Amino acid sequence: MKKYIIKAIIVIAVFFMSMTVISRVMNKGNTDMTVEMSKASYPVITMQYQGIEINTLHGYADAMEINYMREAITPLMEGRRVSCKISCYGQEIEGIRYEVRSLDGERLVEDTAIPEFSEENDEITVNFGLKDLIDSGREYMLVMILTTSSGNEIRYYTRVLYGDNYYAAEKLDYVLDFSERTFDKERAKELTKYLESNSEGDNTTLGKVTIHSSFQQVTWGSLSVKKLAEPRITVRELASQTASILLDYMVYEGSGKNTIYYQVEEFYRIRYTSDRMYLLDYERTMNQVFDDSGKVFGNKKIYLGITGDEVPLTESSGGGVAAFVTGRRLYSYNIADNKLAYLFGFTDQDNQDERDSYDKHDIQILNVDEGGNVTFMVYGYMNRGRHEGKVGISVYYYDGAVNTIEEMLYVPSSQSPELLMAEVKELSYINKGGTLYLLLDNVLYGISSASRSCDVIVKDLKEGCYQVSDSNQMVVWQKENELYEGTELILMNLNTGVQSHIKAENGEAIAPIGFIGDDLIYGAARKDDIVPDETGNLVFPMYSVRIENETEGILKEYHQEGIYVTSGSVNGNQINLKRVTRTEAGTYESVSDDQIINAETQTESSNYLETVAVDLYETVTQIALKEDINTDSMKHLTPREVLFEGGRNIVIAASQERGDRYYVYGKNGVEGIFMNEGNAVRLASDVSGVVVDDTGSYIWMKGNRSLKNQIMAIQGMAAEENQGSLAVCLDTILEYEGISRNTQYLLDRGEGVLQILKDNLEQTRVLDLTGVSLDSVLYYVNQDIPVLVMTEEGEAVLLIGFNEMNTVIMNPATGTVYKMGMNDSKDWFEKNGNRFITYVRMEQ
Repeated sequence: MKKYIIKAIIVIAVFFMSMTVISRVMNKGNTDMTVEMSKASYPVITMQYQGIEINTLHGYADAMEINYMREAITPLMEGRRVSCKISCYGQEIEGIRYEVRSLDGERLVEDTAIPEFSEENDEITVNFGLKDLIDSGREYMLVMILTTSSGNEIRYYTRVLYGDNYYAAEKLDYVLDFSERTFDKERAKELTKYLESNSEGDNTTLGKVTIHSSFQQVTWGSLSVKKLAEPRITVRELASQTASILLDYMVYEGSGKNTIYYQVEEFYRIRYTSDRMYLLDYERTMNQVFDDSGKVFGNKKIYLGITGDEVPLTESSGGGVAAFVTGRRLYSYNIADNKLAYLFGFTDQDNQDERDSYDKHDIQILNVDEGGNVTFMVYGYMNRGRHEGKVGISVYYYDGAVNTIEEMLYVPSSQSPELLMAEVKELSYINKGGTLYLLLDNVLYGISSASRSCDVIVKDLKEGCYQVSDSNQMVVWQKENELYEGTELILMNLNTGVQSHIKAENGEAIAPIGFIGDDLIYGAARKDDIVPDETGNLVFPMYSVRIENETEGILKEYHQEGIYVTSGSVNGNQINLKRVTRTEAGTYESVSDDQIINAETQTESSNYLETVAVDLYETVTQIALKEDINTDSMKHLTPREVLFEGGRNIVIAASQERGDRYYVYGKNGVEGIFMNEGNAVRLASDVSGVVVDDTGSYIWMKGNRSLKNQIMAIQGMAAEENQGSLAVCLDTILEYEGISRNTQYLLDRGEGVLQILKDNLEQTRVLDLTGVSLDSVLYYVNQDIPVLVMTEEGEAVLLIGFNEMNTVIMNPATGTVYKMGMNDSKDWFEKNGNRFITYVRMEQ
């Protein structure tokens, strides 16, 4: 018996010795084949204005599309002077030059080398004046170009603006003073006159505080927080009256091992007047820095603390693995193995570098499986690593068995990181076969990670002609890509690659409305019912709205006799329908909205986010797990990146058919991309932003207008015999711009209002702003641009002035110019559908 026991012990000992040797060999090989992400190496440039450091600029390895580089604007000092500090971070700088270009990048205004500069304490201070080649009041792009000792050129971008009526110093002082006062409740009492505390403010969380929050919330509630360092200031927009300014800094509370850190962003939109400063908008977000070495686990919870941003959470099919992103760091937790892995983040947990925390990138979880493997995507500006200074999309695979990450593919981009981030969020999906689907520049691509090839699935997609499900798994588009002429929809399951075809009946057209879950919502309209309105735009009245499943066919149909649906939107399990009815004259007038309710319940997750009320911290976020956590045995992993030969780059040619696109910029960068200018202005108004086109020219700006203005050159004009009010208004607009036309003749032969203006107004962009508010269109009147207002009866007036109480209207029906109360004007225009048409003059 003893012999068997001894043999068994020997066998077991040999087994464990063998496993130890094999493990060491495998780990040694793994170490040799992997590497940690390289540290950031690029210098940083900080602009200076009147002694204030603003606009920290990060370097780009490649030349970017200038018209999209809108992160910051720097006011020039007297004499068009520029002052900046270059933090070298050990990089040897051999040459410095700068370019001044038009906002669209097409015109080079100046290209100058700085002949002499000196470095002291790893910093270079540069002061120079731009040549007298720029116009006051016009924005330009300044490109700073550093040449390193290795011969590489690194580019830095900021818009610049010259003029003496922007009051930039006063606006900056106000913002910094406001922020500083919030840390002292006594000094902060002065701020109450700027706040608009009301029921719109959420006073239950410190994660997001707004101008509508209470004084207590604005002053950090009951938390005793302190600033870790002075804020980084980014001037996002600057106009004569208004400015949008962003502050970014860290705060902390507690001490020693109990210290908790928070990343804070404050957004200000302000108006300067000679009497006082006005706070037009304020928003502060606060996100706790997740410390996996702290007391953040227990009772089946992962504690994330105060969060102002949405926390992405994705679990495996069985709920055994959960991946989440917090503070632009990606973690995965394997419940069965009790392993927490820090998969990716440019910011090291034990090393703070301002270059690492630059936030012009995002992380998206693409797939999580039960084996603990995670596929994810990093997109935007690459702070460090193999793609440092580049903008692109990198897809990684985390292998949970060997604890490594490997880059599967990389798609470079010359667009701004903010624009790329906005486009990627619209559609990005990877299927089980490793094909990544992206919607970029109105083109749907399928990119194989195996063959590293790229296919165009469909191109030149137009707004309204396609829709994407929330899961990104389903996408639908019109085959004809014409909103009012589509006779066939193509529904594609990106997971299987299978396309289904939905065809319209004879004499009908169909258009996608959206998805509820992964079920398609679309509408059918009779072609005889599709008619133009007074502006020349077609009305698409859908007599039937259908919900269709990829495999089960039509699940539900909505139809009411005499009622037509013009648009729809999905909110949770409810579909909201905008409806009209047809008049005897053949036109359409609005009726009340209706709803379709989806009775199906969504599958509950095993691991989910929850918010909990806590006295001191108010509302905190935590991940509720399916099983309890043993903190004593938890393994904390930090994977290394697998080395590989060659590149994983897949170059996508830029689309040549972008069409007219409008970009909405707000507190979060690019808030939306539209082909419809009205939709762009509506969103910009909601987010207190601006609208620009592909050339970088302003289309609309929130709030930068005077208290009153009137276009005195436009006088009363009455309609003559055989002339309608619409023709009078069109003639008046054209005459105001120095053009003589008989627009009644053009209207009689069937030309639409928009086409007439586009054909005759040179160097302008004509805008159909139907559905936009009266307050928004006054922006154009403030710039001495008349606004054409259409009524449902086919009549027209011109909006040519305003003050705080009234609008000024030129009415051809009476041949007079008169004032109408602001509220009466608003009611009248809304009853007529807010049908506004105007234009902007394009810069030469």
